[in-house]
Amino acid sequence: MARLEELVDQIGESGLRQELLEEVRRLKEEQTFGLVFEAHLPEVVAVPGLAPTPGAHVQLRKGDGSSFRVLSVDGSRISLEAAEGGAGIVAEAEEAFVVKRFGEPVFPGLQWLERVECADPKRASHTLLDAENYHALQFLDYVLRGQVDCIYIDPPYNTGDAQWKYNNRFVDGNDAWRHSKWLSFMEKRLVLARRLLKPDGVLIVTIDEHEVHHLGMLLEQLFPDAYRQMVTIVINPKGVTQERFSRVEEYAFFCFWGASSVAGLGDDYLSLSGVSAAKSRSVRWKGLLRSGTNARREDRANMFYPVLIDEQRGAVVGTGDPLPLPTEPDVTARVDGYAAAWPIRKDGTWGNWGVGHTSLRGLIEKGYVSVGGFDEARGTWALSYLSRQPQREIDDGILTVMRHDPVRNVVEVEYAEEKKRRVKTVWHRTRHDAGTGGTDVIRAQLGARLFDFPKSVYAVRDALAAVLHDREDAVVVDFFAGSGTTLHALSLLNQQLGTQHRCVLVTNNELSKEDSTKLEKRGFGPGDAEFEAHGVFEKVTRPRCRATLTGLRKDGTPVPGAHLDGPPFSAGFEENLEVFRLRYLDPDSVDLGRQYQAISPALWMMAGCHGPFEAGEDGVEAWSFPERSRHAVLFDDSKFPEFKRALLTHEDITHVFLVTDSNEAFAEMRADLSGFEQVSMLYRDYLRNFTINTGLIR
Repeated sequence: MARLEELVDQIGESGLRQELLEEVRRLKEEQTFGLVFEAHLPEVVAVPGLAPTPGAHVQLRKGDGSSFRVLSVDGSRISLEAAEGGAGIVAEAEEAFVVKRFGEPVFPGLQWLERVECADPKRASHTLLDAENYHALQFLDYVLRGQVDCIYIDPPYNTGDAQWKYNNRFVDGNDAWRHSKWLSFMEKRLVLARRLLKPDGVLIVTIDEHEVHHLGMLLEQLFPDAYRQMVTIVINPKGVTQERFSRVEEYAFFCFWGASSVAGLGDDYLSLSGVSAAKSRSVRWKGLLRSGTNARREDRANMFYPVLIDEQRGAVVGTGDPLPLPTEPDVTARVDGYAAAWPIRKDGTWGNWGVGHTSLRGLIEKGYVSVGGFDEARGTWALSYLSRQPQREIDDGILTVMRHDPVRNVVEVEYAEEKKRRVKTVWHRTRHDAGTGGTDVIRAQLGARLFDFPKSVYAVRDALAAVLHDREDAVVVDFFAGSGTTLHALSLLNQQLGTQHRCVLVTNNELSKEDSTKLEKRGFGPGDAEFEAHGVFEKVTRPRCRATLTGLRKDGTPVPGAHLDGPPFSAGFEENLEVFRLRYLDPDSVDLGRQYQAISPALWMMAGCHGPFEAGEDGVEAWSFPERSRHAVLFDDSKFPEFKRALLTHEDITHVFLVTDSNEAFAEMRADLSGFEQVSMLYRDYLRNFTINTGLIR
């Protein structure tokens, strides 16, 4: 467009030139710049538990992923019309499952599965959801909007190896639209995810070379208000053999909002001079006079030169040029008006300095050279300097220049406190190895290698530590939870710092292409117990999270091995976990107040996940105060005065949910309940939230 404007400017006739410039302006408004991809590819998601009804979209359990629209239902048989064109068919209802296209309303609830309790029951629990992550994000938008400190995700890398599904079909390297599908897939989820974060929240997205550039542009396009940085993490020092270079790294994008910042825990994740602080170690200034081999003048002739001393200040101020052999110096003579120190050995013979005269001048300017007392026996001064090791440590932030003495022209340095070291944008630590910190850990916990390419638990811990350093009781969300590494990493961090951060993990129960193909050949499909038992949630994530906290494998035996920093896996962690499965609700049933058990987990989560989750029953009592939780529910608005008095006896309540058919009654009750963090009209607010959420797609 810029070139076109330049050409138009060359048109002599002003009227024509102005008309063309106006048309160019219109084109520029319509033209999309930056990352361009097909953003309206249809995406469908299975919603198990809903019965096929006329007008609904379904897929067949043993089909190829094609969608159909239900024309009619006749007992156990349904008539279907191909949604993508083609002939209609008749199928058994049990062979079909309902799918939702993006933009269609869904009303998710949660089914409780189990509790893993390894800490004080009052302590806030981690949460694990078996769910398709877009609908889970819609659910979390209702529960946690604006409350999340950090989102850490490890999405599918789109390598072309059929790692992930789009429209319930595996995407492989033969799909010409795979990059566009991946971007559309990611954009929908990132837009929703941003709504969860606090004003000073942080988003971390890991990726490899297949989509790193697309992802970077997408994040820039979606979040222009964020401060973005990319970190390179060495995850396989041995390298992965490829056609040319051997790849050793992957990447992590960090998006910062507000006042969010970064700090390490005594490590910048790169420096070779050591991980732990050495504050008790004194800083060593090295003698400038060379000792040992090559220490005679004739061994290093260019290292024989005068160092200039200002005797009154006690400062090194410069150097002279090297004195060539066989010229002998006059050690008593002044050089440029200053006393001269020459390299004279203890036996009185000529030696040489350990640094060339040009390099030493640079060190003198920085204050890295110090003069001691005059040695009468040798007829010269004692000189010392900061060698390459402490110089590197200053550059790495391990050593800190505390002050500079302007008289002596010497710096005073100390080892920096661990917490003040700045994390670098390249991480190279053996603990970040995906084999040692990932595959080996899962094998120990599950007894077999059941998950490909897991993250190192220490790499995830270090990423979280860098951004949660100044936060208490932070909430972390991972909606591509995979094997559950984020829960393990956060538990490690809590143990290390004494914090009580908690996470919400989301993963579906998807099977690998290989496993699904084998099971389909045996006659099993989605929804069948044998099929679902091989999904990632049931086979990996759920048992791994349980093993992480309890220290026990599924068979009850202790997990063998230990963390790199010492504690055995079998010790587990003092953490609690609640496990749920997302299910889809009939909005009419919700409106009638018949789905309290499915919605009650949302209330428990909104109030901070405190205490064991208790579903309770709607209608059994006039109100509910779940034990150890921080929320209360009024079912019978005629009992409000008694309910209000009961609230006074529960000091920890922060969230109050009122069930009423009257907006006026709700407004009056809410006005009468000041001081609570949230007061909601339960079913109305729930239904309104998910109806509104359907408009979030671009």
